[in-house]
Amino acid sequence: MKRLTLPLLALIPALYVAPLMASNLMVEGQVQTPGEYAWRDGLRLLDLTTSAGVSDNSWPLGAALLRESAEPDQRKLKAGVLFDLGTARVKAATIGDNSLTDLLSDLQEQVQRMPITGRIQAEMNPLKQRLARYNPLLEPGDHLVYPANPGTIKVTGAVTATCTLDFVSGLRPQRYIDQCPRHWVANPDEIYLIQPDGAVTRLGVASWNSEDAWLAEGGMIYVPLRAALFSDSGNTFNNEMAALLATQYTGVEASADHE
Repeated sequence: MKRLTLPLLALIPALYVAPLMASNLMVEGQVQTPGEYAWRDGLRLLDLTTSAGVSDNSWPLGAALLRESAEPDQRKLKAGVLFDLGTARVKAATIGDNSLTDLLSDLQEQVQRMPITGRIQAEMNPLKQRLARYNPLLEPGDHLVYPANPGTIKVTGAVTATCTLDFVSGLRPQRYIDQCPRHWVANPDEIYLIQPDGAVTRLGVASWNSEDAWLAEGGMIYVPLRAALFSDSGNTFNNEMAALLATQYTGVEASADHE
């Protein structure tokens, strides 16, 4: 295919994005042309996904749009979660329950390893991006990741150990919990569903508030801790922990963030 010249590109800005080295947009994963692309004013999400060529074996539901401008707020979110876990550990020491201290230590380590991704909510299916409301403008430094489908469900939080389970179509979220024993400090009434696109829902699971819901392949269940462990910030902590987990995505490397 003959490469378009810059004057012609200016006439049809939504049709082509020329891949360039050392530029400031990135696409990786299950795409035909991964690599770096040049950003320009007016560029939209569909322009980039079309140019990269999202593969048929990609998993748009678990794909991620990573944005540098979202990183400062996520860094603050992570710091707040770590602070609350540290405060809870001090309180747990007065109880003398080693299993609780171990759980909080494990959660601290898990959060510390979470990278600041800058992930934001976005429609990553190129077919839906043809609709204007799903086709936002891009920012310099935006990064797209299209992973393969993992075929699993992860259960974490107030459990005896984080579990990675096979996805079963139509299985209620509570049934995944049954396969991953909860810690005694778990809130028995609620769980958080984190869909692979980063959407978060708080779900009632007790006999008095049980709700029906679904969890997509590649999703995550966060089992919240009892609010009393965090005094007045209990509900805030669990909301923020779920929000932080939603910034992660399939394939992200869990490396310590020293910032």
